[in-house]
Amino acid sequence: MSLSALFALTACSSSGVDSSEGSGSVEGSVEAAEEVESSDVFDFTETSMGPAETIEFRVPDDLVEMDQEYAENRVVDSITVSATEAEDPSECAVRYEFGYTGEDLDRLTEFAENHYETRPPREAAFNAFTGEAPNDTDMEDDFSSAVVQLKCALSPSDDSDTAEARFVRTNDKGGTTHFILAEFSVMSDGELFVHRIEARSWRLDGNGNWVKG
Repeated sequence: MSLSALFALTACSSSGVDSSEGSGSVEGSVEAAEEVESSDVFDFTETSMGPAETIEFRVPDDLVEMDQEYAENRVVDSITVSATEAEDPSECAVRYEFGYTGEDLDRLTEFAENHYETRPPREAAFNAFTGEAPNDTDMEDDFSSAVVQLKCALSPSDDSDTAEARFVRTNDKGGTTHFILAEFSVMSDGELFVHRIEARSWRLDGNGNWVKG
């Protein structure tokens, strides 16, 4: 089955509503909304954040509007991270949840399928979004989530072992080019800390405006 067909099936199955569940579905929606609201949003207008239990990374709308190439070729809308159980109890792990628009998914599908002969599609996507060397268990088949294993930070300022949240765009060579990223760490108690951001072609000036640089 192609990736396009997989996404179509996923969309169809998720759109159905079981009326027999009654108010339970409403309660589930409310709980999901509350969970989203509890996330700390990081929009790259600061260089650090923390502590936070969940961080939702988003490229600010004004920056997207100023960079037409990114706006037309981006492959993810949001990246939400939180601590999760690690394979090694002495280490930490971070769970990524990826948010897409329909156009994002179309571009991601095309990009991933272009890499099918050299690596499985989910491995290509995993590497693009996290910067980590992939294996075939880190990314879900539908690209909805992934897990990165890393060492726990010893303190809020410890950035010796970090994970990355990468926003990328497709390029004319069939690959991806990173647009902006954030490096963050996680402590053993699940607290997350953003330590650094890196934008490929943009910088924030002293007034908080995005400028080429």
